[in-house]
Amino acid sequence: MGQMDEELLRRREQIEEFERERFSEETIEKEKEQSIFDGNIMVNMVPVTFAERTFLDGRASIWMPEDFTELSPREIAMSYPLGNKPDKVYSNSCLDLATGYMYTQHEVPDEYMGDFPKVVKIALERMGPKVRILSEDMRRTQKHTISSIEMISHTITEAVYNVMYFASLDGRVLMGFINFNYENVERYRSIAQEMLASFRILDAGEQDNVQQPEQAGGQPL
Repeated sequence: MGQMDEELLRRREQIEEFERERFSEETIEKEKEQSIFDGNIMVNMVPVTFAERTFLDGRASIWMPEDFTELSPREIAMSYPLGNKPDKVYSNSCLDLATGYMYTQHEVPDEYMGDFPKVVKIALERMGPKVRILSEDMRRTQKHTISSIEMISHTITEAVYNVMYFASLDGRVLMGFINFNYENVERYRSIAQEMLASFRILDAGEQDNVQQPEQAGGQPL
């Protein structure tokens, strides 16, 4: 019995040491030298393969892990119990990371999308100290303006890092997001920023060259 207890203690110490190494500053700094655009990277010593994936019926794309699948409506409802539920959310079971979008009915032409974060920022700041805006940004492609907000929001139990991005698609606002628990910001922030940079609206003819995410169970969306 004593030998069994010693073996269990030894294994527990090994697991604890491995967990410390996974989240150590040295490991994180080394992993941050990698880019999702390399395809294969390590995230807290877990191998992850990123690829460009389409969403919204192939009309837009973003780089995300290849094994991200679509959450069911029930899972989305459980994750967003206070309303403002996204249309789609993609994640997996091993990463503290999710991405998704809401294709709204708000009609805003592309030429005004650079100012759209100001409207969102006002609405968020009215929520009080539960939301802290870190930065705003905007970039222009040949045909589209893509603006974004980086922020921290707070729930009863945790702080959440969130990047929201906005674009006008057929005159309506597409609101996308990338988020994770703020306690993982040192490793995940650079990943979220690269995912944001990868977002694009696809022209006709580009869609066939990009993968589609799958629903849980392996069925394409």
